[in-house]
This record gives sequence, C-alpha cells and structure tokens, in this order.
Amino acid sequence: MCPVCLSDFNDPVSLPCEHVFCRQCITSYLESHEGAHRCPECRQNFTKQDLKGNRVLRNVVDILQKQPKTNQQTPRNAQEMLCAEHMEPLKLFCEDDQRLVCLICKEGAKHGGHSFKPVKEAMEITEKVVREALRYILHDNKQMGDMILNQMLEITKSKERAKHLEENMHVQFNKMHDFLRKKEEEMIRQLQRQASSAEVSMKQNATFLSRLQLNGNNQENILESGLQITQPESFLEWWSEKGFTLVDKITLSENEDIKPALPTKLDGTRVISDHFTLGPYEMDLPLIVWRDMLGTVKQDLSDTSTIDKDLKLTIKKERHLQSQGEDYFVKFQKFHNGYKDSYVENIQLGQVYWEVDVGAEPGWEHGLKVKYYPKEKNRSVWQTLFSKYFENISLSVKNDRLYAIREGEETPIATQIIPSRVGVYVNSEKRQVVFCNADNMSLLHTVWCGDK
Repeated sequence: MCPVCLSDFNDPVSLPCEHVFCRQCITSYLESHEGAHRCPECRQNFTKQDLKGNRVLRNVVDILQKQPKTNQQTPRNAQEMLCAEHMEPLKLFCEDDQRLVCLICKEGAKHGGHSFKPVKEAMEITEKVVREALRYILHDNKQMGDMILNQMLEITKSKERAKHLEENMHVQFNKMHDFLRKKEEEMIRQLQRQASSAEVSMKQNATFLSRLQLNGNNQENILESGLQITQPESFLEWWSEKGFTLVDKITLSENEDIKPALPTKLDGTRVISDHFTLGPYEMDLPLIVWRDMLGTVKQDLSDTSTIDKDLKLTIKKERHLQSQGEDYFVKFQKFHNGYKDSYVENIQLGQVYWEVDVGAEPGWEHGLKVKYYPKEKNRSVWQTLFSKYFENISLSVKNDRLYAIREGEETPIATQIIPSRVGVYVNSEKRQVVFCNADNMSLLHTVWCGDK
C-alpha cells in the first residue's frame, strides 16, 4: 500500500532511498512543496528526475487485482466487518459518532437523529481529510527540517564568530602587551640615562670636593708643622718659605682676635642632589601609562565616537606631611578677561598633574606662581601671591617658538613641535615643576624652585 494514500499502489515509482509511492501521490507532493524535496518517509532529498517506475511491484499489484475476490475471510476479518451487536454487515458510517454501523444500528435509539453515509462515500470524504492532514504534517515537517538545518548553520556561524573574536582579542591584547613592553623599556632607558647623567655629575663633584679636601689636608699639615716649631729663627724661616704664601691667600681681620674669613676655596662648592625627573611618571606610573595607551586607542578608533576626543586628565596625590612651612604652588584658572582670584587653587604638599588645552590660542602663556614661606597670620593667600617673594614660572609661545619663563627670564626650549596640550607636573616636596607635551608625554622643561 502507498504510505501517502494508504491504498493499493497505482503506477508505483521508487525514490533513491528505495521508498515506493504512487506516481500521482508523489507528483502531487512535489507540486505542493517549494524548494528542496524530501522523502515523506525518511526525509532524504530527491528531485523529480529521481522518480523511477517500479515495474516488478506494478506487475505484482496487477496480478493481485486480477485475482477473483472471495468472501472467505478469516474469523478475525469477518468479525471486523460484521456488527458485533447484530452480526450484520457494516454498510453505513455514522458521521456523528464517527464509526461503522449496520442497518439495524441505524434504526436504534443510540443513533437516533444521526447522519449516515454509505461506507464507500464516507471513505472518499474521510480520505480527502486524511490527505489534507498528511499534507499539513508534511508541510510542518518540511519547515521543521529547514529550521533544524538553519539552526545547525547558526551553530556553525556562532563558532566561526567566536573564533574570529578570539583572534581579534589576541591581536588587540598583543598590541597592548607590545605597547606596555615598549613603554617599560623606554621608561627604564630614560631612567637609566637620567640616573647615569646625575651620577656622573655627582661623581665629578665628589672628585672635585675630594681634591679640595686633599689640598686642605696638605695646607692643614703645613700650618700644623709650623705651629710645632718652638725656635723663633726656625719658625720665621718656615714662615718665609711656606707659611706666608699659604696664609696670604686667606684674608685676616684687623681685630686682635684674628679670625679667618670664609676660605675662598669653598666659594661655589655645594652638594649636588639627585636632580633628575621622569615627570608625571613618578607620580602614578600605571595611570599615566594608561593615559598614554589611551592615546593609541583613540587613534585606532578615530572613525568612531566611542571615546571622548577631548579627554582631560587631572590627578592629585597629596601627602599630609608635617613641616615648619608649606610649599605653595598656586594654579590659575584663565578666562577671556584674565585671571580671577576666585579661581586660585593652592597645591600643597604632594604631587599634582593637570593638562591645559592651548592649541586654539595663537600665542599663549600658562604657568603658576611659586613660593616657599612659613605660615603667616592675617594675610590672605591672594595678598601673599602678589608679593615680591613669589616666583613666576610659566610656558609661553612667541613667534612660533617655545619658551620657559622664570621671573622674566626667557629660556628657549629646543623642540620643533609646539604642543596643543600642555601637561604640568608639580612635586611640591621636591619643589619641582615639569612641563610636558601632553600629546606624547615628552618632557619639555624642568624647574627646580629655589635653585639659583
């Protein structure tokens, strides 16, 4: 029997999967489905050209159909075709109860008022309903098969996307790792250069001081050797040969209590401190390096709007230390009509870094006033600010040249690039002011407050 129409095969045809259907049944199935066609039994794909007539099966069906029909049935078949209650043939189909009945059942009270159809006519009607239901199920199964296929495609796409994202993450993290490694090497080289330079200066100064000390020791020995002479003639002979030349270099007062003045050999001598700086990198290395790395990220995302292109960074690290006085670095807020005292900011002990946009100004000057002084009562910061004891330290652009200004003295800075944003780093404990090109964090100029 055909699995579609549930009747004897009529012109049977086979599919590549070896399932067999009536030619008309499978042709109708093909016409009612668009796209890929699948076997109603096993869902294997096939085309109209794959239909092959099954001659052997068609001959078998023809032989069976030509054999004379017999009324002899097995007891089971006979029992199925007879009414179990009245033992009469089941000739009618009750549409209300949807079951086979005999003529006696039709007249009974159980089926009173019901509608009946002859068995053959009822079969034709019901067969159409079954075909429609089958078509509906086949359509749903086809859609379900398509959905399964699409779901498998989505799984494949998801795996490929995850792999692509993983590769992209490796690339991005490798960029950050490379940046951090290069930045670390750069900062270490810079530290080593500056520390080496400072060490050379301090060693040279130590050598110079050692020579002065050796010379002083020799002079001390000469003078002590003279004072150990008790005979006047011998002492004056020593004085003529050695003592006079040495002592003549020292200016003596005319007071009876002879006091030597400050020896000239100490003029200009001093201990050189470790005056080198890495600027804001000394303040908070992870945060400043992050700021540098953010600059490279902003370049990679120059066509997007996910990052503020006008990022401004202000960092404060203050330490509350006890001292007899206070370091004051007073920062100004600039307006179009000049500086206003209501926006003066006192930067006390600690470290501060901030940035100022200057790219829009054709000529600009930015800086701060610096003063070290003990606490004074009854004086406002503003009064002290404009007293003559304050130093002025600033950065200025004149005639496309960059200058560092300190108390009116201009020092040209050797740079070919005029920064569009200036970073100012203040270390009040060291009384140090560092100007940076905030675009690439390169050092522009360093001022040690109080140095002469």
